[in-house]
Amino acid sequence: MRTPLASFVAAVALVALVASSAAAQDRDGRGPVPAPGMVAIGGSIGAAPPADPSFTDGLALTGNIEGYLSRRVSIRGQVDGAFWDITGRGFTGTVRPVAFDGNVVYNFEGGRIHPFLTGGVGLYHYRFNETAAGGSSDKPGLDVGGGLEYFVHRHTTLTAEFLYHDVGQPVTSPLTTFNLAHFWTFTVGAKKYFR
Repeated sequence: MRTPLASFVAAVALVALVASSAAAQDRDGRGPVPAPGMVAIGGSIGAAPPADPSFTDGLALTGNIEGYLSRRVSIRGQVDGAFWDITGRGFTGTVRPVAFDGNVVYNFEGGRIHPFLTGGVGLYHYRFNETAAGGSSDKPGLDVGGGLEYFVHRHTTLTAEFLYHDVGQPVTSPLTTFNLAHFWTFTVGAKKYFR
């Protein structure tokens, strides 16, 4: 039969052992990922379906950098680019929206898989190249979405993300007005964490 004093001493010894192991992991870079003060850089590719029927579905490219305020919360700067063709308007051309977004990201730790939610604001720059003219239009916007990170290595993840971009409407080009400027992006990519 154990005495209360022996149980207390065993519990203190166990806590000290776990604490010293955690401190050693932090010293050799084996602490939790993500952690406060970490930075992550990522890139992804995918689809950018537009809401306006005058645009064809196109490619989406994304690059981002994230700074972690805590294990769960980060601030992210992101640049998204989409590539659409104009159809059904009596002329041909292309539209290239580029979004410069600032987001807050909240991740839910789940071992190797980290689901996350994100939302933020941005500037949306639409560049038009139409049959006889070119031009651009800038609009403020909001984005909201979520996704998953899968840790393939301690500081490397594969990512999947869905974002809805709500852009002030309408967007006017030199030849016409496009009434539905909002769009979605579905991307997959990779991300690397740094201390």
